[in-house]
Amino acid sequence: MSQSEIVTSIVEAVAAVDGVDTTDLDSLYEYIDPGILNKLYEQKRGEWRFTFQYSDHQITLTHDGQIFVDGTLQFSEVSTREWTDR
Repeated sequence: MSQSEIVTSIVEAVAAVDGVDTTDLDSLYEYIDPGILNKLYEQKRGEWRFTFQYSDHQITLTHDGQIFVDGTLQFSEVSTREWTDR
């Protein structure tokens, strides 16, 4: 999964939770530096969780490609290969 794909997935997950179109949300870049996401993708070993605030929501990303919004799983990347084989 590329940086743009993870950003899109996060925004789509939040839009789904809020019941709005993605264009109705603030830009994710106002809340987090996308370079941080790139650093996460470079981690090829170990398990990790990364949590940050986006608008009124707490977003958690995991080493295996899961996206949680306010503690509820919204997106799961079945294959970790896309995250680790970069």
